[in-house]
Amino acid sequence: MTTVQTTAPLTQCFSIVYQDNYINIQLNDQLKFVYVEWLQHPPSEVFRQNFMKAVETCIDKKCEYWLSDSRAIHYLEFADQNWILELVYPLLPKANLLKFARVNTLESIALMDGARVCNTIEQLPEFKLKTQLEVFSSKEAALNWLFDGNPVAGL
Repeated sequence: MTTVQTTAPLTQCFSIVYQDNYINIQLNDQLKFVYVEWLQHPPSEVFRQNFMKAVETCIDKKCEYWLSDSRAIHYLEFADQNWILELVYPLLPKANLLKFARVNTLESIALMDGARVCNTIEQLPEFKLKTQLEVFSSKEAALNWLFDGNPVAGL
């Protein structure tokens, strides 16, 4: 089991929105950027509760950029993949999201569980209009893509 402990915001520009044993959700209001770090592989119910907190943060704070470091999640159950698709579709009109980057392990990328969700979401007309989505194996590459090569302090 992979466990990563993060207890402080990445920089003083970030505030912790929510944190438990499974997830750390941080926000940079100035950049309209939500950073979600999964700390360990969650059971399905915990995954859904915490993912919903991240989605609500993104919508409530009008975030344009979302980085999800999901390397601690080994796989997504098929039921959770379907749940994401059912959750995301009705919320798309409420979101201001321009770019969504997900960081996975190479093993998780090879399993293709996240790819199914990403490919399905990318085909939705509401998503195609304004949101770009990419999957990366490193946080640095994801940040470079999110912010067009401009460095983000503390990340």
